[in-house]
Amino acid sequence: MTSAASSRAKKPQGSKPAIISQPVATATQWQGPLPPPDALEKFNTIVEHGAERVFRMAEIEQQHRIESERAALDSNILASKAESLIARQGHRYGAAISIIAIIATIVSVAIGAHWSVSVALVGVPLMSAVRALILRK
Repeated sequence: MTSAASSRAKKPQGSKPAIISQPVATATQWQGPLPPPDALEKFNTIVEHGAERVFRMAEIEQQHRIESERAALDSNILASKAESLIARQGHRYGAAISIIAIIATIVSVAIGAHWSVSVALVGVPLMSAVRALILRK
């Protein structure tokens, strides 16, 4: 053996093998409001009644979600009713104006007014109706 090979083969006396340590991080996640059963058991070992606290938290969150969705639905229903009421009032006012304009046209023809008065009186409700049909949502 050569001297280089023999020096590699021999270990110095009293040396210990090197220990290499690496930090390890683990993460666990789950879907839904509750963890799997083995995780719940670990909660109980860490905190007294830990699993029960996790269940209670999930119940409170679910109740809050139900109440929030109910409030949003109620709000949407009220807004829809108000919008419907406003639309109905608009239809009534439009119908009243149209009827008044048609009656005024008949009266103007009966009293012998110029034909342009009749055209103007009928044109207002007619143009309003055409506009409403064109701009319909």
